[in-house]
Amino acid sequence: MSVIEDLYEAISDFSTPITVHPKLNALDNDKTDPMHETISISMTDLKTDLTAEELEDPVLPRHSSVSESIAQGLGAAGSTLPRQLAWYSEHEYRAGTYVEYNGHVYQIDQIADYDLVAGIFVYYLKGDDTLAPMG
Repeated sequence: MSVIEDLYEAISDFSTPITVHPKLNALDNDKTDPMHETISISMTDLKTDLTAEELEDPVLPRHSSVSESIAQGLGAAGSTLPRQLAWYSEHEYRAGTYVEYNGHVYQIDQIADYDLVAGIFVYYLKGDDTLAPMG
């Protein structure tokens, strides 16, 4: 077994439920109404999304320091939610895809593609301030 496979197996201990909305993407100009005007994705859209995928994948803070995560969270529109997470998955998604994790809505901000080496994708998630926390 390679070092990279060992790493992915080790972080699998941090697997947690995560919901992915592959058809709802912030980079697709959200959606349009019957008059073809752009309107934002809402919590209702997420709750009624029939294409949502339920996964169990490792999700970890992006920064190694807890204080960095807290400071970053405090700087994001007054929210105390850490705004940057790293999600490790064997599934491929596009940047901008909406993701629900731990009662909050995120979107894929960046993708570090390790697929050619390890068969995994590392997604950097950022909090989406346009959607309220799940509740």
